[in-house]
Amino acid sequence: MSITIALLCVILGFVILIYSAQKFVDGASGLALCLGVPEILIGVLIVGFGTSAPEIMVSIFSALEGSSKLALGNSWGSNICNISLILGVTALIAPLWVQRSLFRKEYPLLLLSAAGPLIFAMDGYISKAESAGLLVFISLFVMYTVYEGFRARKLARAGKLAQDSEEADVQIEECSEEARNLGPLKSSLYTFFGLVLMVVSSKVIVFGAVEIAKVLEISEVIIGLTVVAVGTSLPELTASVIAARKGNNELAVGNIIGSNIFNNTAVLGLAGVILPYDVDRIELVRDGGFCLFLTMSLLLFSMRLRTKEARLGRRIGAFWVTTYIAYMALLVYMTMHHNSLPEFLSFISMK
Repeated sequence: MSITIALLCVILGFVILIYSAQKFVDGASGLALCLGVPEILIGVLIVGFGTSAPEIMVSIFSALEGSSKLALGNSWGSNICNISLILGVTALIAPLWVQRSLFRKEYPLLLLSAAGPLIFAMDGYISKAESAGLLVFISLFVMYTVYEGFRARKLARAGKLAQDSEEADVQIEECSEEARNLGPLKSSLYTFFGLVLMVVSSKVIVFGAVEIAKVLEISEVIIGLTVVAVGTSLPELTASVIAARKGNNELAVGNIIGSNIFNNTAVLGLAGVILPYDVDRIELVRDGGFCLFLTMSLLLFSMRLRTKEARLGRRIGAFWVTTYIAYMALLVYMTMHHNSLPEFLSFISMK
């Protein structure tokens, strides 16, 4: 197969996947509303899932097709893209405001979820048991989020929670207006056909990505870190840029934190349970290490201000975008030099 056809498969697959994921979320949300499911549960379990649906579906079918390395690259690549590219570009357009309340719960969980897979991969292998552990982590995180959401709403209704109180630090995604207006029949059709299209488009993306790796004779991890990661992050990038241009980007950091926690646990965990995968030292340090570095930078930049809100301005945005460009340049260099590191980074490959 020519690389042109493979690339078209990937592009077409992403267009259909992103569209069908949104329709699935609208349909499932509308169906849940018709059944009387509380909106907090819908926001966490359905709408929250929808933001990571592209990564999840691609990773599942990568593992099913025997290409779990594609899932590994997709997870770490999406996290790298989320912080360095999405938050970086958004901060260049308008400053990002970080609620100090995130330091008490969300930031520690983000750091733990980023470090966990690296610790598991230090022996060069992520097993089914370790992958199951990641799934247990995300399950507990979801249950905690639902509990906090119900608790905050209960306090608010009782009049015990001020509007600006730090107790209400749980951000729950809301149902779209379209989902609220769908009836049972349309909701069922949206859910069914959205799920079918997500499955088909994910298989097309994996097929195209694997073919590109074969034609170019490069690692599937590289394809996952670049083409697949950027493609699955397009919805977040578009939404963040639009919000920044409208001056409404206060939720950007919280959304990225949630997405990265999901990628570190659910995406890697689901793929690993289906098909455990090897992680060589270069991938561990170059990709996993860079992902952890960006996570630490987000924490450190947010901690430097001692007010209720931390401001991430254009200088920080420029730093993140610059690191992303440098990282992409490194991947291009290694692709052109048969996966060999530059001389000044050769220590990474030493065992």
